[in-house]
Order: sequence, then C-alpha cells, then structure tokens
Amino acid sequence: MPLRLPARLFALAAAALAALAAPAARAAACTVAIAGEARPANLEAGRRSFLKCRACHMLAEGERHLVGPNLWHVFRRPAGSAEGFTYSQAITPQLGPWTNDSLDRFLAQPSRALPGNRMVFAGLPNPAERANLIAYLRQATGDPEPECSR
Repeated sequence: MPLRLPARLFALAAAALAALAAPAARAAACTVAIAGEARPANLEAGRRSFLKCRACHMLAEGERHLVGPNLWHVFRRPAGSAEGFTYSQAITPQLGPWTNDSLDRFLAQPSRALPGNRMVFAGLPNPAERANLIAYLRQATGDPEPECSR
C-alpha cells in the first residue's frame, strides 16, 4: 500500500529539498568565455576538481610554493613569474599571463600544450570540468571574473 503524506507535510518536504538544491543551482550560474563561447561553469564542481591540483599548488595570497607554484593572481601576472619558484624552461614570462583559452588548452593535456614543462599531470580531458576549474581558479586566486551568483 503506497504511503500517502498529508498535503502540508508534502509541501514542507518539497520546500526543504528545494532549499538544499538551491546552493548548487546558484553556483551553476557562472559562465566562462573559452574559445569564443560562453561555457556554463559551477564553482563547487571547480572546487572539487581543484582537489586534483592541491597536492602541488596553493591558491591564497602569501601561501608557499609546493611542487608547483602558488597560483595567486595567476591570471594577472606573466606565466612563469611567481617569485621564488623555479620553473621549467617551457614556462616563461614571454608566454604572457594565463588566459581562459591558454589555461583550457594547458589543462586539457599539459605535456602537449607546453612540451618540456615539468608538470606531471595527465590533464583534464572533459571541457566542462576545465570550465568549472577555470571559474573556480578565477574566484579563488583574487580575480573577480567571472562574476558568479552564489
């Protein structure tokens, strides 16, 4: 016999479920411009993707370098220019600052994007995961773009 909930109890349960889902829906409100298109991005999914990076990279201003450089202001400074970190010859300030496009290509397959770099990471083949991570990095490294509703 099916369970029948009183209408008031059903409405409360539905409202509680909607409230739980609301933060995820708001986090998905970002878009990131990559390769000339606006890709949807989710900050929480980007934060989870960054867990693959955090063994080697720190994000906050003033944190130390690990195996890889601290990424604070990575979109505002030339590549290969974090003070106190020794980069491979493949990553030089002449590359300019990282952009959404250049980081997207790099994160897809670092060894192919910049041959000779020391980053031992296979990459993120999923374009949606890269968009999520780029949106998260923009927020977490002191860059206000993209402006995402939370």
